[in-house]
Amino acid sequence: MLASLVTTVPAQAEEGGMLEISGNIVTVTGYQRATAGKFGDATAGVLADGLAYPGSGTDQFGFFIDQVEIDLAKSFGENIRFRSDLDFFPFSGAATPGRVAGGGTADFLMEQAYVTTNIPAGNGWELLVGRFNSGIGLDPVDRNELATVSFSSVHRLLLPHNMTGTRLGYDWSDNFRGELFVVNSLGDMDDAATSDIPSFGFNTVYRYGDEGNPSWFKFTGAGGPEQATKKNWSFLGDMALSHATSDAFRVGLEGIYRQDNAVAAGGNDQYFAGTLQGTYAFSDVWDGTLRYGYTWDLDGATGGAAVAAANDIMAPGLPFAGNGGVRHDLAIATGYAITDGARFGLEGRFDLTNPSTAAEALPATGQVIGLAGTFAYNF
Repeated sequence: MLASLVTTVPAQAEEGGMLEISGNIVTVTGYQRATAGKFGDATAGVLADGLAYPGSGTDQFGFFIDQVEIDLAKSFGENIRFRSDLDFFPFSGAATPGRVAGGGTADFLMEQAYVTTNIPAGNGWELLVGRFNSGIGLDPVDRNELATVSFSSVHRLLLPHNMTGTRLGYDWSDNFRGELFVVNSLGDMDDAATSDIPSFGFNTVYRYGDEGNPSWFKFTGAGGPEQATKKNWSFLGDMALSHATSDAFRVGLEGIYRQDNAVAAGGNDQYFAGTLQGTYAFSDVWDGTLRYGYTWDLDGATGGAAVAAANDIMAPGLPFAGNGGVRHDLAIATGYAITDGARFGLEGRFDLTNPSTAAEALPATGQVIGLAGTFAYNF
């Protein structure tokens, strides 16, 4: 997507400048089971963020290549830099966020591809153009950076992970950074899903505490006409905190409200969701994490569900398939640093989805339980 822009940058590589190459390889092995004869929540479980989706009453076990990622970066002089993150993975056949429409073939994703220019004014402005990680929320985009094996429900269901457009950032101080962005959509992929008016938003980040073990607070607001009719908007507000209470213990907290307004009858899709997470380092190489997630579909509307399909994100319309309701999920995980750049992770996860029965008689509360391990190698 950005290849033509990269090749036309009117700058020369700095003398002695080298192409930087890094990346990671992540594999997962896991098992999960959805209870038979009860509500089938297709986005629940330790494997349901791009690996395998459970059906009601089915067992899922397998060995998975989550991704092989190659990151390329190069500087041109002091003020211009490009980066491209290339992700390769086997196609699972599932409707995986960021991995289906618009971004490449079934086994390739252009996660990031952008050029940044530093504007020497004040503390320095950074102008970015291309495709970039959204930077929204508590979880990182890549699994190898997680303290757990699975992503949180907020990350799975309600956030854009990669966006295409432009972003302007400014460091107001050593602790505070502000960013404004204008993008094609608040979904991961298909640009054709947007109207002729782009979506827009902001990130604000405040960093504090020990420089070697920093804490941060992040607030994001975004909105835009995600469907062809300009009156039907999507918007979200997200707050996330990662606070180091000591050198060994870190608390993570996130809350979000997202709404996707409907074109057709059925009403708007509205969600509240949150995550509470604690990670404790038992030693320099071994840590443990406990995480709780809560997701509430306020009204069970399906009118905004077309936004999800078009933009290639799971929400809205899921996980409750228009029935409304609440989901609780609990994850217990541990990680061990095998050596520099290599980590093993293990997680047990339990999801409980209680759909609303106001509109129709539905199966009883659904449950998904599972266990998964991962190896992540960074180079």
